[in-house]
Amino acid sequence: MNYFTQVISQYVEVADSDLKLLDGVMKFRKYKAGDIILREGKICDAIMFIVSGKARSFFINHRGQEFTWSFHFNDADSKFENYFLVDYNSFLAKTPTNLTFEAIEDIEVIVLTYSDIQKVVTLSVYLEKVTSVMSATAYQRVHNRAFSFLTLNAKDRYLQLLNDESYLLDKFQHYLISSYLGVAPQSLSRIRKEIISS
Repeated sequence: MNYFTQVISQYVEVADSDLKLLDGVMKFRKYKAGDIILREGKICDAIMFIVSGKARSFFINHRGQEFTWSFHFNDADSKFENYFLVDYNSFLAKTPTNLTFEAIEDIEVIVLTYSDIQKVVTLSVYLEKVTSVMSATAYQRVHNRAFSFLTLNAKDRYLQLLNDESYLLDKFQHYLISSYLGVAPQSLSRIRKEIISS
């Protein structure tokens, strides 16, 4: 059993026969730090599971400002969504993605294409459940990120980060954290000072 199947087995019961189905369609791929894995405007036609390394997804708004949407990595701090590189809306609807995925350091991924996933879910009710869990998690992620940007000011978004994802501060550079929070690096430094002094 590889690490990908170990992870999904934590969320959904999967039989050995189902794991063999997955093993039959999984492909391994490597990217170097700085590589663009998927560019905005392209259709996301695969789900990638990170075996090692770090990446991020980001978008550029109408003003040309860059915002980190999510961080992707595989370690003891990873939540379910951190393991995967995918834009589910693009993947399911076959529409161009608004996100760009970039390798922050050298990474290795397991690739499952849309057609391969469709093939295995028709053969296994358990693997169909896995895709349902992934879709539900993706929806919750998008909802929570959007709600945070619409309802919280910069300081409150940072406090939420400290409460829910403080481990990101040790894993990613200051400018990436600031773009994740939707603030300039100098604004994040000011917010940190305010919190420390209060």
